[in-house]
Amino acid sequence: MTASNLSRRGALCALAAGSVVMTTPAAAIGADPIFAMIASHKKLQAAWNELYDRLQEAEFDAAKEHGNRPSALIHWRDYTIGASEIDTRRAQLIEAGEIDPATIEQEYLDANARYEAKIAAGVAWDKRTGLETLSKNVDLADAAAGRCSKRLARTMPTTPAGAAALIQYILDDDLEADESYWHMTALRSAIAALNSMAVPA
Repeated sequence: MTASNLSRRGALCALAAGSVVMTTPAAAIGADPIFAMIASHKKLQAAWNELYDRLQEAEFDAAKEHGNRPSALIHWRDYTIGASEIDTRRAQLIEAGEIDPATIEQEYLDANARYEAKIAAGVAWDKRTGLETLSKNVDLADAAAGRCSKRLARTMPTTPAGAAALIQYILDDDLEADESYWHMTALRSAIAALNSMAVPA
């Protein structure tokens, strides 16, 4: 863990602890929408985890007969990437200015074509092994959890206890691994909520 992560986590802990100093009536807590959002997010994450574990186990078993499922990643100029990372790599190469832009564009088109071929190979493997439906269900569960993450991050708590619960939920997640996903937006919502509840001195 880096010093910046330690500082950030320490600040979050202090904020979470400080936000529950004021007492909040139980009825007000029940009316705070953040609690329902956190519960929904937990439920969807658990559903995705359960399906993903099932898929991983099924893929392991299928690989014994059909070989491993084709990876959806490609290699492009010392990077192993996929999906939106291809666009990011293109932008990085253009910004660096060390390669002719026309060459980058041709390589970018080739990278996308190779990525699409990888995706198609994976889909064909799923069909061949009978895992197409389970794989689609995992993707659907992941998408549902992702949409809920965005709604959760934009939901502003209405009580100090709700703000503390949101901050604690952020801390309980893997904050270091993916801070840019929904955590920082949710943290801003918690801070905005606490600021709106502050009583002028």
